[in-house]
Amino acid sequence: MALVNKLKPMIGKSTRPAIFEIEKGQVRRFANAIGEDNPIHTDEKAAKAAGYSALVAPPTFAAALGALDPLIAEVGLDSQATMHAEEEYEYFRPIFVGDVLSVVHRIADVYDKQAPNGRLIFLVVETRGNDKRGRAVFKGRRVLVELKS
Repeated sequence: MALVNKLKPMIGKSTRPAIFEIEKGQVRRFANAIGEDNPIHTDEKAAKAAGYSALVAPPTFAAALGALDPLIAEVGLDSQATMHAEEEYEYFRPIFVGDVLSVVHRIADVYDKQAPNGRLIFLVVETRGNDKRGRAVFKGRRVLVELKS
């Protein structure tokens, strides 16, 4: 409980924006890594034939944008011992090759629960990705958890 009380004032804290230039190779490798076989993610002609201006990143691609380790370390959790409990994304439009996205993480909540071997510390992080004109492309929400003995 003491750690959570120490972390509560960090609710609302945001990271500095991280800029990501979405490249063809990234999108293709990501699609292949997750077994996504829709050609709009790997073949430019297929993407254009489907009505898109460029390759489309797979829906889970936003999870790869922005390292959370500095934020996790800043709140006092161990990134090597922290696990994902939940993750969700809302898209306002697809992510395309050629996009330049500004990604910001914000601590939305911190809470704990008793576990048989200690306390589970939960960190809720909201992520926003905007294009270079400042328009929202996606928002995400992750719940991270670490067992503190």
